[in-house]
Amino acid sequence: MKPILAALFATTALPAFADTIVLKTEVTEALITGQGGIITYSAPVTLTPGTHSLIAYLPVSGYENAVPEVQFGGADGIRVISQSAANFHAPPIRRTPSAGLQVAIDARNQAQAALRAFEERYEENQASLLAAELKLTLVRSTAETGLAGQRDAIQADQLTAVADAIGETARAAQQRIAAIKTELASMEPERTVLQEDLAHAQEIVERLQPRSHEQIRQITTRIEVTAAQAVTVEYDNLQPAYWQPTYAADLTQAGAKGTLELRRSAKVSVSREGEKPFHSWDDVKITLSTANLRDSTGTVIPYPDLKRLVDEVKARKSGSVGADYETNVMRLDAPAPAPMVEAAEQPAGANFAGQTLLFDLGDGHSMDWSAATSTFNIDTLVFSADLYGMANAARDENAFLYTDLENDTGGILLAGQVDLSRDGTPIGTTYLPRLSPNQTEPIGLGPLYGIRLQRDVLGVAEGDSGFITSRSEINQSYKTTLFSALDYNMPVKLLDVVPTSEDDDLNIRLQATPAPDELNRNGKRGVLVWDLELEAGTSQDVLFGYQMKWPVGKMPVPR
Repeated sequence: MKPILAALFATTALPAFADTIVLKTEVTEALITGQGGIITYSAPVTLTPGTHSLIAYLPVSGYENAVPEVQFGGADGIRVISQSAANFHAPPIRRTPSAGLQVAIDARNQAQAALRAFEERYEENQASLLAAELKLTLVRSTAETGLAGQRDAIQADQLTAVADAIGETARAAQQRIAAIKTELASMEPERTVLQEDLAHAQEIVERLQPRSHEQIRQITTRIEVTAAQAVTVEYDNLQPAYWQPTYAADLTQAGAKGTLELRRSAKVSVSREGEKPFHSWDDVKITLSTANLRDSTGTVIPYPDLKRLVDEVKARKSGSVGADYETNVMRLDAPAPAPMVEAAEQPAGANFAGQTLLFDLGDGHSMDWSAATSTFNIDTLVFSADLYGMANAARDENAFLYTDLENDTGGILLAGQVDLSRDGTPIGTTYLPRLSPNQTEPIGLGPLYGIRLQRDVLGVAEGDSGFITSRSEINQSYKTTLFSALDYNMPVKLLDVVPTSEDDDLNIRLQATPAPDELNRNGKRGVLVWDLELEAGTSQDVLFGYQMKWPVGKMPVPR
């Protein structure tokens, strides 16, 4: 109702000299973030003194109450009186074909001309076939009936000559018919190819043509102009456009050192796959931002967390002690383990806006509407890599190559998929986590087949112990051997895990030779790390075991 009233007011309250101008807007700029984009639509217009209503048709923004901001480039003496917006089925707008669409139309026309030329040749052969068949029919008819009334008047040698001529003509006609039929049959594959080419060219034209259109927003801006002038009207429209980074990493390795080149690209999406846009993106200035328009802009003030004591038996019967209380409060000293990461030119057009990194891709960009996304190259980052192996003793048969990647770019490195190569040879796909400035994270660089692991169970013993108080216990011991087939030394981080206790009655004692260098890696309780220096062509053993004891009548269970 509000858009209808706004439109009614705009049409009935205008003075006699007011007019309505429908703008032919085009996309000229786009600032695209991880979620949401600000798309600039521009239209040149010549304004005369008086009151005008400017009407622009823009895509629905996805933000119900947002009205695009309007600006007048090079304007003087223009006052905005009001703005209104209404969503409905907009009328089609006639536009000059974009450069990409014009190329597709030319290709379609060429395919049509080629098919027409083929059909003309085909019809010409059909006509020749018909003429040859008629000639053959006439010759046969003449041979059968044409000389019957003159048999007594024709000499034998004359009759023989006529018969020979008829026979030769019939033979030539039959050969011609056979040749034309052969040629027509051979033309069928060419016809099929030309028809497919035309259908493909027509499909491209249809995909690139602007649609007319559902979910279009009419923006009506009422202005007052004091002096005649030519201006450019610009609308900044919030739309569900987004981009995400992708990476291609190539490691050049020299022993335990290397250089990691990280080629950064952007997958940009402003529409669903195959959806034809209302506006053609043909010559657009694109800027990418590491900001996120849907991110929170402030924190949440905590509510008071009040506790009181109640009778435990009554509380459990009434159900007032919930699972959340037990899990979130009683076990605060035992944080849940997070998953261990196993995989996983300075920007010329980059600049900073606070902590936000902007990538200026420049002018002249177009979008491929037949695909879900369009990919743009951003830059190449180069990192020095100190390499090491890392392996999980309980599950890995070989080590994996790692480096600790420090984000020294000065801006955020967004998370994204990485196509990984080593010395130019593709080896798989990994994942780059989000890295803040100066943050360091271990990044997996693929299998390190030159280092092999073997884990042997040395002993598993269960039983009871104790003199006065009977107790149960488990003793387990393992040996992990690392074998190096490399011709260079390589640091290796060996990971293993020992059970940890959340109960005073469950006692766990660790035994390891050599002693682990870390006992709780990154705050993960019981995760052990040995920092080993594995020399070329050698092997190294790690002995590891533990003893668990608990009172009889109880049993240890996983949390």
